[in-house]
Amino acid sequence: MEISREAPPQSGAERAARWAVLAFLGLASLTLVLGLGWFLGDRNSSPARAASTTQPQGDTAGTSASVGGAVIDEIVNVLKTQYVDRKTIDPDALKAAAIDGMITSLNDRETHFISAADLKAGALQLNATYQGIGASVSDRNGAIQIIAPFRDSPAEKAGIKPSDLILEVDGEPTDGWTSQHAVDKIRGVKGTVVTLKVKHSDGQVAVIAVTRGDIDIQSVYAEPNLELLPGESKKAIVDRSGAEVKDIAYLAITQFHEKTITELKQAAKEIESKGYKGLVLDLRSNPGGGLQATIDVAEEFLNSGTIITEVDANGKQQSTKATQGGILTKIPIVVLIDKGSASGAEVLAAALRDNGRATILGTTSFGKGTVNRLFTLKSCGNPNCGAVYVAVGRWLTPKGEQIEGVGVKPDVELAMTGKEYEEQGDLQTFKAIDILHGIN
Repeated sequence: MEISREAPPQSGAERAARWAVLAFLGLASLTLVLGLGWFLGDRNSSPARAASTTQPQGDTAGTSASVGGAVIDEIVNVLKTQYVDRKTIDPDALKAAAIDGMITSLNDRETHFISAADLKAGALQLNATYQGIGASVSDRNGAIQIIAPFRDSPAEKAGIKPSDLILEVDGEPTDGWTSQHAVDKIRGVKGTVVTLKVKHSDGQVAVIAVTRGDIDIQSVYAEPNLELLPGESKKAIVDRSGAEVKDIAYLAITQFHEKTITELKQAAKEIESKGYKGLVLDLRSNPGGGLQATIDVAEEFLNSGTIITEVDANGKQQSTKATQGGILTKIPIVVLIDKGSASGAEVLAAALRDNGRATILGTTSFGKGTVNRLFTLKSCGNPNCGAVYVAVGRWLTPKGEQIEGVGVKPDVELAMTGKEYEEQGDLQTFKAIDILHGIN
């Protein structure tokens, strides 16, 4: 693959405009919230622009390479006039099947058709507040799987865990479902209940009723989600002996949205005022979020260097550089990741490591690194024809490593089971503290 010359440094406004054209890194695929289905960037892609970006060079309409809607119309006409049970034909079902067939043939779980109903329901909204159960989901492995419940969300409080397989929704088996279909079934209005039959990573099966609610998601926390020593440490940062750690700061970023950078800057001021000698940055079970929000957060830790590189369908590369720097550009960092860390969490972890700012500890992350773009559809004769959310490129880490389907591998591999946590505490955080204290 030929590496193109890097673009000249962009101003903040130019960079923001660029990322407004590209889609945000999604929450690992889809998010189970009303009004938040996909994290999208290009909200106004016209059919003309879509055609100009996808038309193969040297190809013309009418050649054997053209798909041609006329062929589909001809098949529909044959079915309507000749099919033995033609009275049962549903034109809308035929159209949906044709669209689904095209998307499925790509074998790309990051490319989706977004129905007119989903667009109307608010699939283009990107906010820190929404209604639903508060969890991200993927169908990548052929099953509907929870990537991570949001912190303090109805899903988490009800007992939904990262990596849970959703076997049934309100008694309906999820076999063959897509992420989009799962979202349609699970999200809903505040106060209503959805019942999920799940299989936990330890093999246990549970039926969990989740009451949907308003989710105003804080994304930056200065205290751990779980006690570092169960039943003993509460919200305190302690080492494996139980002694309070006063020289190491702790921050958990649970996702990236428009308020994350403000929350981070407030936390950074507190860290600076106390003169900590190191920082544990917890990105475990962070399913991602907005790309621009991720870039903004990365720049709080970096004065310079590449944050992320985009590779398009032609192999051209364009890198985004850190330019501004923030309060946290010098403090030593250990980043915690796990298989629930996806998308923006992977971008941030790799950017800090590859620029020499952090050591990554934990287990290999999820592996969501696709550049997506939204193309609205206009040819159905109605104002809202839906849209196609298309994978148009891949993200590479600053060192050129692919994220999609691979994930980010930690520098220090350290898994932690639920039983180990119950018996010994948060071994990953303890190890991070040891590393920052210079303990091998």
